[in-house]
Amino acid sequence: MNFHIKDLDYSIPPTKYFDIIKNNDWSIFLNSNYEKYSDQRFDILTSNPIEKIILDRTDRGSKINKDNIFEKIQNIIKKNQCSSQKEIPFCGGAIGFMSYDYGNELHNIETKNIECFNYPLVAFGIYDWCITYDHLKKKSFILYHKKNEIVDKIINYKFTDKELSQLRNFKSVSSCESNMTYDLYKSKIKKILSYIKKGDCYQVNLAQRFSLGYEGDEYSMYEILNSSFASPYSAYMNYPFGKILSFSPERFLSIQNNIVETKPIKGTRPRSEDLEIDKMNLHELKTSDKDRAENLMIVDLLRNDLGINCKNGSIKVDKLFEIETFANVHHLVSTIRGEVDKSSSIYNLIKDAFPGGSITGAPKLRSMQIIDELEPNNRSVYCGSIGYISFDEKVDLNISIRTMLAVDNNLYFWGGGGIVADSDIKSEYNESIAKVKPLLDTFSD
Repeated sequence: MNFHIKDLDYSIPPTKYFDIIKNNDWSIFLNSNYEKYSDQRFDILTSNPIEKIILDRTDRGSKINKDNIFEKIQNIIKKNQCSSQKEIPFCGGAIGFMSYDYGNELHNIETKNIECFNYPLVAFGIYDWCITYDHLKKKSFILYHKKNEIVDKIINYKFTDKELSQLRNFKSVSSCESNMTYDLYKSKIKKILSYIKKGDCYQVNLAQRFSLGYEGDEYSMYEILNSSFASPYSAYMNYPFGKILSFSPERFLSIQNNIVETKPIKGTRPRSEDLEIDKMNLHELKTSDKDRAENLMIVDLLRNDLGINCKNGSIKVDKLFEIETFANVHHLVSTIRGEVDKSSSIYNLIKDAFPGGSITGAPKLRSMQIIDELEPNNRSVYCGSIGYISFDEKVDLNISIRTMLAVDNNLYFWGGGGIVADSDIKSEYNESIAKVKPLLDTFSD
């Protein structure tokens, strides 16, 4: 399928172009924060999909269900297939999210926790145009298959000085609350430790959910938070059922020319304004036997997950126990690669690897059952995945940690960590707070 490209003015920030479309139907901003993290070089902005693929909990018996939704996406991608170009990450295709709860459906876990959000299990829009910023080449362009009113508006848009200096409006209107007290969180960790001792599991990821009331524009909130919470796999997503604000540092899957890469995070230390303390925290993470063991468990799990659909012998651990530093935390990250087997497909691989092992634990099924038993509320988009499948079958999906849901002037976000046999309860609780500290600090100002 052919597409057209028109260059745009790279000096205009992508945030300003998104201002034009932010209130459009299913508007999306995939934000690389390249100036801070060179892992990603592209920003992608779009809206008004030509088709919507939605899976709700009530769809178990309908034409689209948990098992065939990726067949539906695959058929659309094949029908509109484009030739792959290295400099173009997304030539139209599917952009959206899979909720963590979709993972429960895939693994036949009948959820016991309380569902608090009316978000779908899966939602992908099929988009035939987008704005792309290539921050490595310092160029921006609009790509489209057919001209429409939005494309014409963007190509011909003249920004005013007022628009370029527009102030943002957002404030919190209630104090932040967790769905678990410290004592309750402590009791949940003790329960996990008892399961580990009995041999049920080796590691379980436990999270608490925070909430507060707010007033103002959600995209303004995203921009304010992004200034201190920027990450390479960030996203702002505008849906009628709510907004998603993701500041994820973690890649779930990248696929290009049938080569798949995953970069699990396991191991965290807080940043400090005191340089000596910051260096000490980094060194402690780098040399921690506990964190290395925890990371290695997940590496082994993901090698097995990828191995279901990858060519025999192709899976390699490219990097083990690398340190990646972000605004508020240091993380221990590993990189695993493989080649998708010709007898399978990228769609089978995505489904069989979901949800990412770094946010479940090991073994995956049992840890997911324990998470469902112990966490009071459903995770929804948190710990799911956000990203795209392009018409040329390039894929980039995050793990949607550091991710917030804005619904009816209430904001929800989570913090958690992996519990293993030698976990210290107080340290694990502090880690769950450290991961969301910039959010808490922003809302307390």
